[in-house]
Amino acid sequence: MESNTGKKNATFGVLQARLIQFVNTRIQNGDFTERGLARVLGVSQPQIHNVLKGARTLKPDLADSMLEKLGMDVTDLLKTAELAEQVVLRHAACVQCPNRPVQIIGAHLSPLIGDITSAVPRKGAGREISVAAAYRKQAC
Repeated sequence: MESNTGKKNATFGVLQARLIQFVNTRIQNGDFTERGLARVLGVSQPQIHNVLKGARTLKPDLADSMLEKLGMDVTDLLKTAELAEQVVLRHAACVQCPNRPVQIIGAHLSPLIGDITSAVPRKGAGREISVAAAYRKQAC
Protein backbone atom coordinates (compact mmCIF):
# COMPACT_ATOMS: atom_id res chain seq x y z
CA MET A 1 0.00 0.00 0.00
CA GLU A 2 1.80 3.10 -1.23
CA SER A 3 0.70 6.62 -1.95
CA ASN A 4 1.12 8.15 -5.36
CA THR A 5 3.27 11.15 -4.61
CA GLY A 6 2.04 14.19 -6.43
CA LYS A 7 -1.41 12.72 -6.99
CA LYS A 8 -2.63 11.77 -3.52
CA ASN A 9 -1.63 12.62 -0.01
CA ALA A 10 -0.38 9.91 2.33
CA THR A 11 -3.38 8.51 4.21
CA PHE A 12 -3.59 6.96 7.68
CA GLY A 13 -3.78 3.56 6.04
CA VAL A 14 -0.56 4.18 4.12
CA LEU A 15 1.22 5.40 7.26
CA GLN A 16 -0.01 2.39 9.25
CA ALA A 17 1.22 0.03 6.53
CA ARG A 18 4.62 1.76 6.54
CA LEU A 19 4.87 1.47 10.34
CA ILE A 20 4.02 -2.25 10.22
CA GLN A 21 6.52 -2.77 7.41
CA PHE A 22 9.19 -0.91 9.39
CA VAL A 23 8.58 -3.01 12.53
CA ASN A 24 8.57 -6.26 10.52
CA THR A 25 11.88 -5.28 8.91
CA ARG A 26 13.42 -4.52 12.32
CA ILE A 27 12.24 -7.92 13.64
CA GLN A 28 13.63 -9.70 10.57
CA ASN A 29 16.95 -7.88 11.05
CA GLY A 30 17.10 -9.18 14.61
CA ASP A 31 16.90 -5.78 16.30
CA PHE A 32 14.17 -7.13 18.61
CA THR A 33 11.60 -9.89 18.81
CA GLU A 34 7.81 -9.84 18.76
CA ARG A 35 7.83 -10.96 22.37
CA GLY A 36 10.25 -8.21 23.41
CA LEU A 37 8.25 -5.57 21.53
CA ALA A 38 5.00 -6.80 23.11
CA ARG A 39 6.56 -6.60 26.57
CA VAL A 40 7.78 -3.03 26.00
CA LEU A 41 4.40 -1.97 24.60
CA GLY A 42 2.43 -3.68 27.37
CA VAL A 43 0.39 -5.94 25.09
CA SER A 44 0.37 -9.67 24.47
CA GLN A 45 2.72 -11.32 21.99
CA PRO A 46 -0.17 -12.91 20.03
CA GLN A 47 -1.73 -9.46 19.62
CA ILE A 48 1.51 -8.01 18.20
CA HIS A 49 1.92 -11.06 15.97
CA ASN A 50 -1.61 -10.71 14.57
CA VAL A 51 -1.19 -6.97 13.98
CA LEU A 52 2.12 -7.46 12.19
CA LYS A 53 0.78 -10.18 9.91
CA GLY A 54 -2.42 -8.21 9.17
CA ALA A 55 -4.95 -10.41 10.94
CA ARG A 56 -5.82 -7.55 13.34
CA THR A 57 -5.93 -3.84 12.62
CA LEU A 58 -3.37 -1.53 14.12
CA LYS A 59 -5.21 0.68 16.58
CA PRO A 60 -4.13 4.34 16.80
CA ASP A 61 -3.11 4.08 20.47
CA LEU A 62 -0.94 1.03 19.76
CA ALA A 63 0.59 2.82 16.76
CA ASP A 64 1.37 5.83 18.97
CA SER A 65 2.99 3.55 21.55
CA MET A 66 5.08 1.87 18.85
CA LEU A 67 6.26 5.21 17.50
CA GLU A 68 7.12 6.44 21.00
CA LYS A 69 8.99 3.27 22.04
CA LEU A 70 10.89 3.15 18.72
CA GLY A 71 11.87 6.82 19.08
CA MET A 72 10.02 7.77 15.92
CA ASP A 73 7.64 10.48 14.85
CA VAL A 74 4.84 10.27 12.30
CA THR A 75 6.99 12.38 9.96
CA ASP A 76 9.50 9.53 9.90
CA LEU A 77 6.89 7.49 8.03
CA LEU A 78 6.60 10.06 5.25
CA LYS A 79 8.82 9.96 2.20
CA THR A 80 11.13 12.86 1.47
CA ALA A 81 9.23 13.76 -1.71
CA GLU A 82 5.94 13.89 0.21
CA LEU A 83 7.43 16.21 2.81
CA ALA A 84 9.01 18.44 0.18
CA GLU A 85 5.74 18.67 -1.73
CA GLN A 86 3.88 19.73 1.41
CA VAL A 87 6.50 22.35 2.23
CA VAL A 88 6.15 23.88 -1.23
CA LEU A 89 2.33 23.79 -1.14
CA ARG A 90 2.12 25.30 2.33
CA HIS A 91 4.69 27.99 1.51
CA ALA A 92 2.72 28.99 -1.58
CA ALA A 93 -0.48 29.21 0.48
CA CYS A 94 1.05 31.23 3.34
CA VAL A 95 -0.39 34.75 3.23
CA GLN A 96 1.80 36.07 6.06
CA CYS A 97 5.12 34.94 4.60
CA PRO A 98 7.18 37.89 3.31
CA ASN A 99 8.95 35.58 0.83
CA ARG A 100 5.70 34.30 -0.68
CA PRO A 101 5.73 34.53 -4.44
CA VAL A 102 3.19 37.09 -5.59
CA GLN A 103 0.90 35.85 -8.29
CA ILE A 104 -0.13 38.56 -10.70
CA ILE A 105 -3.35 37.86 -12.51
CA GLY A 106 -2.57 37.27 -16.16
CA ALA A 107 1.19 37.17 -15.54
CA HIS A 108 1.43 34.00 -17.58
CA LEU A 109 0.09 35.96 -20.58
CA SER A 110 2.54 38.90 -20.45
CA PRO A 111 5.05 37.42 -22.92
CA LEU A 112 2.21 36.65 -25.31
CA ILE A 113 0.65 40.10 -24.98
CA GLY A 114 3.95 41.75 -25.89
CA ASP A 115 4.18 39.66 -29.05
CA ILE A 116 0.56 40.26 -30.04
CA THR A 117 0.63 44.02 -29.52
CA SER A 118 3.84 44.43 -31.46
CA ALA A 119 2.38 42.49 -34.40
CA VAL A 120 -0.90 44.46 -34.53
CA PRO A 121 -0.56 47.83 -36.27
CA ARG A 122 -1.75 50.82 -34.31
CA LYS A 123 -4.87 52.53 -35.56
CA GLY A 124 -4.40 56.17 -36.36
CA ALA A 125 -6.54 59.02 -35.10
CA GLY A 126 -9.87 59.68 -36.77
CA ARG A 127 -12.26 57.44 -38.64
CA GLU A 128 -10.59 54.76 -40.62
CA ILE A 129 -12.21 51.82 -42.27
CA SER A 130 -10.91 48.49 -41.04
CA VAL A 131 -9.97 45.76 -43.50
CA ALA A 132 -12.99 43.70 -42.41
CA ALA A 133 -15.37 46.64 -42.87
CA ALA A 134 -13.92 47.36 -46.33
CA TYR A 135 -14.37 43.72 -47.29
CA ARG A 136 -17.99 43.78 -46.10
CA LYS A 137 -18.66 46.88 -48.20
CA GLN A 138 -17.24 45.18 -51.27
CA ALA A 139 -19.23 42.00 -50.67
CA CYS A 140 -22.61 43.83 -50.64
